[in-house]
Amino acid sequence: MKREKKLTKRERKAEKAVAAGPAAGHDHQHIHCIACGRHIEEDELETGGKATVVTCAHGSSFAACVTCEQKAQALLDEHDRTGQPVKSANIWH
Repeated sequence: MKREKKLTKRERKAEKAVAAGPAAGHDHQHIHCIACGRHIEEDELETGGKATVVTCAHGSSFAACVTCEQKAQALLDEHDRTGQPVKSANIWH
C-alpha cells in the first residue's frame, strides 16, 4: 500500500495560523508610535492633533506622536544613513 502524504512542518504551521484567525481576537490594524510605542488611534492621525506621519527617504511612512516627532525623525534619519531596519520602541497600550 502507498503511504498517505504528510504535510511538512511549515505547511502544518501555515494551516494552524490560518485556522486561528487574527491574533488574540483583534481584527483591526494596530498603529503605534515608532519613537515611544504608544498605541495611536486612526482618528488621531486623521485629525492631526495628537499624531502625525513621518516618511523616510525610501518613501515608507511611519506613525509618531506629535510630541515624539523629532525623535521619530532621528530614527528615520539613522535608518536612511545605515540602511538598517527602523529601530522602533517596544509597543504598549
